[in-house]
Amino acid sequence: MKRKYFIIFTIIFMPLTSLGMPELNLNHLEFLRDEFQIENETKIGYWIYAEKYGDKYVHTEAKGEGVTCVDDVARVAVLYTELYKLDNNEFYLQRAKEALDFVMAFQDTDGDFYNFVFEDGSINKQGITSRKSANWWAARGFWSISNALEIFENDKEFQKKLENSAKLAYNFLSKNLDENYFLNHNSDVSSVFLMGVVEYYKYTKDEKIKDLAIKIGDSILSKQIKDGFLKGAFDEGEETPLWHSWGSRQGEALLELYKITQDDKYLKAVKLLADEFYPVLLSLGPVYQISEYIMLYPQIAYGVEPIISTLVKLYSVSKDDNYAYMASLFGGFFEKNNNLKTPMYGPNGEGYDSLHSVYINTNSGAESTICALLSITRLKILPMKFQEITEAIIVSGRKTNLLEAEKMNTGIYSFTLDNINNIALKTDESIRIRQTLKDFYPGEYEIYVSGIFEPNTTVKVTSGENSVEVTLKSSKGISSIGKIHMSKNEIILYFKPDGGNIYIDQVIIKPVDHLFVYKLKDNYYEFSKTGVKQIEYAIADVKSQYVQKVEVPIEKVNESYLFNLEELFNNDGIVDYANRKSGNFDNFDGVIGAKYPVEELQKKLDNNVFYFEKEDVYFKFKTEGVDNLICTSQEIYLKNFDVSPSNLYIVGSCDHGNYEGYLTIVYSDETIEENRIAFSDWCQDPAYGETILMEFDYRYDNLGIKENITTRLYLNKIVLKEKPIKSIFLPQIPTMHIFAITLK
Repeated sequence: MKRKYFIIFTIIFMPLTSLGMPELNLNHLEFLRDEFQIENETKIGYWIYAEKYGDKYVHTEAKGEGVTCVDDVARVAVLYTELYKLDNNEFYLQRAKEALDFVMAFQDTDGDFYNFVFEDGSINKQGITSRKSANWWAARGFWSISNALEIFENDKEFQKKLENSAKLAYNFLSKNLDENYFLNHNSDVSSVFLMGVVEYYKYTKDEKIKDLAIKIGDSILSKQIKDGFLKGAFDEGEETPLWHSWGSRQGEALLELYKITQDDKYLKAVKLLADEFYPVLLSLGPVYQISEYIMLYPQIAYGVEPIISTLVKLYSVSKDDNYAYMASLFGGFFEKNNNLKTPMYGPNGEGYDSLHSVYINTNSGAESTICALLSITRLKILPMKFQEITEAIIVSGRKTNLLEAEKMNTGIYSFTLDNINNIALKTDESIRIRQTLKDFYPGEYEIYVSGIFEPNTTVKVTSGENSVEVTLKSSKGISSIGKIHMSKNEIILYFKPDGGNIYIDQVIIKPVDHLFVYKLKDNYYEFSKTGVKQIEYAIADVKSQYVQKVEVPIEKVNESYLFNLEELFNNDGIVDYANRKSGNFDNFDGVIGAKYPVEELQKKLDNNVFYFEKEDVYFKFKTEGVDNLICTSQEIYLKNFDVSPSNLYIVGSCDHGNYEGYLTIVYSDETIEENRIAFSDWCQDPAYGETILMEFDYRYDNLGIKENITTRLYLNKIVLKEKPIKSIFLPQIPTMHIFAITLK
């Protein structure tokens, strides 16, 4: 296969031109496209991953699985088929054809599909994510083929090939449905199969195929949750309710079934999903999974795209503007309407892998890129007045709030932290926890708690003068406490166990009627079930706990000027053995995380100062309490510093990957200079060629257990203009940590 490291594909094809929407940029998808040998035949596929190194992307395999797969190339076929249906562009048709040819190359004689191919061209026939098993890739392969049957009317030979493949796949998969008409006993993968069955019926007009589609659809309907926190969602759990964002295409599939049956029960089910559950996701973001607790991250394009596809199609059927507004607000995930207010869609058409609490995984492989492109394709179908809403950012509203119990104010009450799937408060005594809510809107709310509760645990919720109390039965997961009218931006929860331990994980505050305030350009709007209206809105001056301007003390050692960064430090990433269960270098969302060993660091220090002989430079470290700063645009102010240094030295590292950015230096004469700063992951080899300043043989994990993983601190050296410095502005990269800065 051809190795490609970077490409500029100069032609961008768009089915529609629009203002406010990101462009449908196919450059990165073309970069992922490559020739692959499949059992001695050359086929066109798409690399499963592309890792970013510096400013370049590099094709990357999935270790142990392969380099490309049916699941992703079938997505490509769906994307280009949809584009061709919107705009009869021959390029789209050819790209769809070659993708479909790849998919059919993995189909066996029984109709099932293998998924991955190794770099040597051999098909992965044994791996759990690749072997024949009537699984996701088979369902998606069938959908991609059935969906494309009608567009090859002028290519009868290829159309016949598609017909034969679709028939073979349909016969195999339909025979592998269980007694409830599910593939693999789940409605998620079955909804993908249903998408294909509906398309196959539309092409064949075979009523038996329609009958099967109805049976699958009715089974999916039976999995819809009718009350509680997950009301409207589709349950994938067995004993405990479970919903996950990835692949949850039930709503879209039921809409397609409604189109061929005109049975209102399918339309009503999708409206219930959109009216009750999607506002929760618009509040919290497209969370990864909800079961015994809410797993907020990672948030992925594969989770957002089915939501957008469902809402756009629901709007096209119902003509209810609210669904179009909601689709566009979800589409803003790829712009800046996410918790980091940062695009998830790159300038060259990259769909980034995942969004986390404080960082973005910029791996841009096939799945995430195609899902971003398909989302944009769907949104461009909407009338122009809705498309610009993708630029909006939700700033406030009556939204669902998620509170982690361990982060709430616990006062003087006694408890321990326990890692039961998610960090929770563990206690066998009464405890009261409280929280002041930001951006609070008064109204009626439903209160839920997640955790493990012994029988007869009393829970009382108070807000202002109102309260609600309930005695829980033995429960594990998300439990309802009841409804309460909240007029004050504070909530207090009192828990009284009846013998035995309880584990308090999360508190969920869900409004009965959601309302969102979003900013578009310089105007503000309210979006609720009654529609959208422009409002006057004043944003409160909220100071970040990290963005600061600090005049730092400077200590001179020989020719080195050591910064005392203590006032800026906001992270405790170095702990000793006695305190190994505390500290938190790499888990921004949690109370505890992994950390460096202070014992090993202290071996290299003299009175908390480290001497680096190679550069003849000294650094000041802190080894107790907060000991490093997370980079969030701090300004380091050097008042009356009249020295003209030659070099700036920065000691740091990153968590969750390698990150680079720019710091700004303002000299005393007001000239400004931007300099690149780049640090590698603390547990990896240097990716940017930076110097390894220190290396340790182990770290402590989030529970304080010693892990034999090599950790490092790196050194960046920046050459200066040899004139006095007034200020240094750090970048906004919350996964980048700085431990020491010295001028020389």
